[in-house]
Amino acid sequence: MRELATESAPEMRLWDATGRRLYLTADERTRFLAAAAHEDREDRVFCHVLHYSGCRPTEAAELTPRSIQIVECELVFRTLKKRAKDAKGRKKQPQYRAVPIPNRLIEELDLVFDLRRRRRSSADLDALLWPQDRTTLWRMVKRVMARAGIEGPQATSKGLRHGFGIAMLAGSKPLPLNILRDLMGHADTKTTEVYLQAIGMEKRSMVMQAWNSPAEA
Repeated sequence: MRELATESAPEMRLWDATGRRLYLTADERTRFLAAAAHEDREDRVFCHVLHYSGCRPTEAAELTPRSIQIVECELVFRTLKKRAKDAKGRKKQPQYRAVPIPNRLIEELDLVFDLRRRRRSSADLDALLWPQDRTTLWRMVKRVMARAGIEGPQATSKGLRHGFGIAMLAGSKPLPLNILRDLMGHADTKTTEVYLQAIGMEKRSMVMQAWNSPAEA
């Protein structure tokens, strides 16, 4: 069986110990978005943030109006899971990263959370957009996965994050690894390289779908 994990980065497995996939395919990510449309608008936007940014749910849960760069169309995340101390044992300052998102998601965030008005009035700029606890947000994502008919170990927020990483490398213009590393908040490009191992399978799946399209029937 494929085993992509290491002792230093066990979270970067793309298959579990029995060979089951731990990432969402392009089709599953599309179904996830469609299923999210049935949620309340705040929860729907949370799902869209996960899908379009590849962030961790805990990182999304820390977003505030100040974190949303409207003009630049970027979300600024405090990067989690990086080492809190340097090689000399000194405490490191919090690290942040800016992730570009589609214009339509910026407009959706503005519509739901009234960002532009709050910017003009400097009101509640540091208030959490999603004040729910992590368990509530996790259950909501699982509910959307179930509605989308996505079952198995990949039906998690981590599976969605892995799917984002693969999608950024599987397109017609794949991102350079160092840029994807920064977008995902990885400490080392070697961690990001794990997504390359799924690209061949994803491209084959896309080709199979094309061959099975009505035009080819």
